[in-house]
Amino acid sequence: MYTTFTDRHPDLQKRCLLDVLCVPHNNFWCYRQTTLRRLPMSRYSLGSFLQKSAAFCGSVLGGIIVLSIFLAPVNSWSGETFTITDTAGRKVEIPTNLQRIVTGPVVMPNLLFAVDGTGDKLVGMHPMSKSAWKNSVLKIMAPGMEKATTDFIQGGFKMNVEEVLKLKPDVVFQVSFEKGNIEQFEKLGIPVIVTHEGLRNLDHYLEKHISLVGKVLQKEERANELITDFKNADQMIAKRLTDIPKEKWPRGLILFNVEKLMVTGTGSFANYWLNHTGAENAAKAIQTSPRGATVNMEQILAWNPEVIYITNFCPTKPEDLYNNTIPGQDWREISAVKNKRVYKIPLGEYRWYPPSGDSSLMLKWMAQKNHPEHFADYDIREEIRSHFTDIYNFTLSEAQIDRILNPASTGSWREK
Repeated sequence: MYTTFTDRHPDLQKRCLLDVLCVPHNNFWCYRQTTLRRLPMSRYSLGSFLQKSAAFCGSVLGGIIVLSIFLAPVNSWSGETFTITDTAGRKVEIPTNLQRIVTGPVVMPNLLFAVDGTGDKLVGMHPMSKSAWKNSVLKIMAPGMEKATTDFIQGGFKMNVEEVLKLKPDVVFQVSFEKGNIEQFEKLGIPVIVTHEGLRNLDHYLEKHISLVGKVLQKEERANELITDFKNADQMIAKRLTDIPKEKWPRGLILFNVEKLMVTGTGSFANYWLNHTGAENAAKAIQTSPRGATVNMEQILAWNPEVIYITNFCPTKPEDLYNNTIPGQDWREISAVKNKRVYKIPLGEYRWYPPSGDSSLMLKWMAQKNHPEHFADYDIREEIRSHFTDIYNFTLSEAQIDRILNPASTGSWREK
């Protein structure tokens, strides 16, 4: 009447297979083998439960009740799977019908939306992802992201595995340096996709991650459209920059966090953004993470950047530098401040400093700021409007375009 529970990985109890209800036959309940939601066996003593339920299952009603109990934790796992290769080169088997996704990397929700056109599958995301969603047009485009919880993030990118299990994920995305989390999910039999491995150049990062998301969601054609959109903008700007001698490129500086004087040098996305839009990274001599490294005002004064960009990971606005209101800092003698060339990086579908579905817009916007005389033939507002129409099938209002170009400080860090 019952088949035994088997396990593709006996030591981990990775998947439990149970013959569950199908059709009555000769007064017995016939069962077919169905892949159940993968559950840690420590939570469910399945063998004991079956023994106690064997007699009960002899009736139609009993079989239905037991079936409902077993199916209660089941989400989208139907037994059909396919394999992808993540950024660490790991082969990961994932269910074909993904419905519940948890992400630790801050950029992943925006990339998932850009490829999928919805945020309904997200059940968990990083607080920094949620704060950007709450304060951007993405809140209107992807209302389904509201249900995504952030409570499972313990600090940094580390996840509380027990809290993640409560979300019953079909797949988890996690950054490569959280190796402890990755091992925990592997032991529990939960597919975990590693991101960020060995990818420091923004073009490689963007292409690899959008391509990865396209494979996971089985929307590779859509992913290729986004990659092509980015490459077309990059090539257009590169062609124009050939007419501008490098000695005329301004010294640029991207401040990840102004209050902490965190600058972005080699090893961050800053080199790509600045170099591909016609500026020299003033901080290129220092090695930093994507989030930057802390320096002092003396160092910034020595660099004397001619144009400054402030990310959306801090609440500071250009006026704070112009008015010199930041305690312990003096910006009065910095060229970019004196010439009013300090800019807050926009917040569109996501923050524009990291890779996003709006990365082609970041290139066009920054090229205009670095060389306004060479990129004056297009209206950035119209570029934004067309991008959102063509890429996201969403029509922006004038007020929404204003908000993208002048983002609120509240979108800077964690969800409030």
